[in-house]
Amino acid sequence: MGILDDTAVFAAVVQQGGFSHAAKYLGLSNGLISRRIAQLESDLGVTLIKRTTRQLHLTPEGELFWQHAQRIQQELDAALSLIQSSAQKPKGTIRVSAPLHFGRHYLTPIILKFLTTFNDIHIDLILSNQQQDPVKEGLDLVIRGAGYLEETSLKDSSLQMKLLFKEKIGLYASPGYLLKHGQPATPEALAHHITINYVDNRRLPDAAIWTYLLKNKKHSMTLKPQFNCNDIESGLIACTGGFGIGKFTELNVKHALQQQQLQPVLENYEWGHYHLYAIYPHQQALPKRTRLLLEFIHAHIKNLAEKLIG
Repeated sequence: MGILDDTAVFAAVVQQGGFSHAAKYLGLSNGLISRRIAQLESDLGVTLIKRTTRQLHLTPEGELFWQHAQRIQQELDAALSLIQSSAQKPKGTIRVSAPLHFGRHYLTPIILKFLTTFNDIHIDLILSNQQQDPVKEGLDLVIRGAGYLEETSLKDSSLQMKLLFKEKIGLYASPGYLLKHGQPATPEALAHHITINYVDNRRLPDAAIWTYLLKNKKHSMTLKPQFNCNDIESGLIACTGGFGIGKFTELNVKHALQQQQLQPVLENYEWGHYHLYAIYPHQQALPKRTRLLLEFIHAHIKNLAEKLIG
């Protein structure tokens, strides 16, 4: 045995209130306990415990060593718990929130695949376009995007964020709409077209600001969309139905482009990027089950984006 083992014996003597109790707790003999403490005191060159027939008293050096011994024991217990948990199959419930369109079409199939692998884990999936606070709502993971509206990134120092992927935003319209109303030649021409605008639940504007880059210079315009909606799928239905020109990500319109239901508009202009984040409370370490799900989602979303966009 070494000094670390003797420290554990010392901690047991103090915690259990005596040599005999520590011996019983550790499954060792009283004599061995006494010899280990004596060896520890010899190694340290100080007396740690004053022995009497009925009571145990720590010397000042013993009190100081006890403070360190507690910390060492706690770290050992934490390390042992971590090792044991990593060897066990993860279980428990994970509460996840995600936007409606992304949650229905992309996240749900990923989660179902995850659950077939980890069948001791339960997942509560809450789909909403309302911004969710992980701490207040008791959520383990929140999938949230930025880029459709003015802000291009999420800023919240109290939360941890992991970027899942980013993709280009573009303007699209149906062939039928363009045949009837013509192809806009410049962004300014959009003021004479019917536009479809995405909003969140907190914003119901009379006008919308659309921004774009041309030769690395940022421009913006104010439009009055005839149709505002807080759901991407509703906007796609309107756009593919020939109602007007909408702004969507490449992932949103991939299927409609393949079916020739939509075609790009004003492709020579940069309409920004959409960033999708996984957000979780700021803490030292995620529970293993949540970390596994986050890594699983990240890997599958990256693969999915490469397949659909690439």
